[in-house]
Amino acid sequence: MRATRPRNRRELIIAAARELFSRDGYANAAMSDIAAAVGIGPSALYRHFGGKQELLHAVVTEALDSCLAGLYPAGPGELDVLVRDFAASALARRELGVLWQREARHLPREQYAELSRRLHAARRTLAGQLTAARPGLDPAHTELLSWGTLGVAASLAYQHVELTTPDLVARLMRRVATSAPPGLGEPRPGAPRGALRHRSRREALLAAATELFAERGYASVSLEDTGAAVGIAGQSIYHHFASKHDLLATAVHRGVERLWVDLAEVLASARDHAGALRHLVWRYIRMALVSRHLVTVIATEAEHLQEADRLRTRQFQRDYIAEWLHLLHAVHPAMTPAEARVRVQTVLTVVNDVARTPRLATRPGIDRALRQLGCELLELDSDPLPE
Repeated sequence: MRATRPRNRRELIIAAARELFSRDGYANAAMSDIAAAVGIGPSALYRHFGGKQELLHAVVTEALDSCLAGLYPAGPGELDVLVRDFAASALARRELGVLWQREARHLPREQYAELSRRLHAARRTLAGQLTAARPGLDPAHTELLSWGTLGVAASLAYQHVELTTPDLVARLMRRVATSAPPGLGEPRPGAPRGALRHRSRREALLAAATELFAERGYASVSLEDTGAAVGIAGQSIYHHFASKHDLLATAVHRGVERLWVDLAEVLASARDHAGALRHLVWRYIRMALVSRHLVTVIATEAEHLQEADRLRTRQFQRDYIAEWLHLLHAVHPAMTPAEARVRVQTVLTVVNDVARTPRLATRPGIDRALRQLGCELLELDSDPLPE
């Protein structure tokens, strides 16, 4: 007797692909892996999707729509309803942050642009809700807090914590949405591209590769692209780096060492745990705003490292987060480890997302505004800035 084909097979395929793409990365998940996860042959998979890129589009679209659905039921100004519904829908599609920030770049430009428009439309809906709930909020703060609230949702993709209810997520979203950060100036145009360059050819190549990896993804960047960015032939890169992987590993190592140096200086100068944590928030913000491409590469491209480097980077990430958790536990000993981890990852994700948003990252005062948000999310008083 032939087995009956399930009516929801397309949905099962999307669910399996969502898990594999978010866990292993689009480049590392084969169609045969997805078919095996559903318990079907590859030919059956291709009856529903013409190829892996088409499947990726379906996965990202479904995750984006499902996650953002919670933004729309609340009436004007119903902030508590808004964060409750959005926290629930974000938790149900917690993979969205990774899928959007890391994997969606593999989509054709037109599809990516269309999904980006939907995300920006959702952000404008959220901004409208904040304006209705807080009529005196100026546009600059509305933009920051709406992106920050979306950042809370995005952070869930990077958390390896079981959350049985959306209550904590809703509290963190509300904390961001009701914050009153210091004033922000008008966005400043960035320095003209190429206004100042490294004298060292090796450093110029590393900087160009880091920017390209962050903006387009490691898999989409060739050595020829990197060479062209600094005006040399791609093959000339071999005078400075052994391979494209060597470029990526060097960039990741550079970022890792920068974070550890900052951490060591914070601990050496701190008077107490709370002061150290506040100072660490500040140092991370400053680094992310100045070196946003480096932060992005560490967060999104480490999956492309060779195994030994990838394992070392993952261990670094665990160790680095553990330092934050140690400080937070010393300040709030009653806070559960799961809640502490969620709060720390939320701060890092919100900072990273704002650093990658030029209209916000170039506003005078954004560093101070982010510091206040970070301290509030960690339940810290925001004392005067360190020297």
